[in-house]
Amino acid sequence: MSDLRARRKEIEAAGVGIVLVHLASEPEATEFLGAHGLADLPRISDPEKRLYGALNLPRGTLRTLFGPRVWLRGFLAGAPRWLGGAGLGVGRPQGDPLQMPGTFVIHRGRIVREHRHRDVADRPDYCTLARGACAGSQDTR
Repeated sequence: MSDLRARRKEIEAAGVGIVLVHLASEPEATEFLGAHGLADLPRISDPEKRLYGALNLPRGTLRTLFGPRVWLRGFLAGAPRWLGGAGLGVGRPQGDPLQMPGTFVIHRGRIVREHRHRDVADRPDYCTLARGACAGSQDTR
């Protein structure tokens, strides 16, 4: 979420809208996104995982949920803000904690770019996914 918050203005300036799909209830989503400065984004609550299923996003395995990259990313994310982290207590899993995420760019009803997370520590480059519209992006795959 911190990456999305940091690049949000660039993404939106390129004419790309952001819509979040989540598994949480609306009050839980409001609280979680508010803690990340993103509570005003449009969002869809999908606790039945219909969209996740339609996009073929799998549930995680032990490695995708608890592998070394995940532990390192979790440590860095929980670091104090002055070290570049978000601090502890920024959020807790909502809905199905095993559900893997994905990021999709949809244009005229078709998926034109996508990033399927390798593990829960994966951090897509949102600007690259927005068709390279933001300067300074690196290609993700």
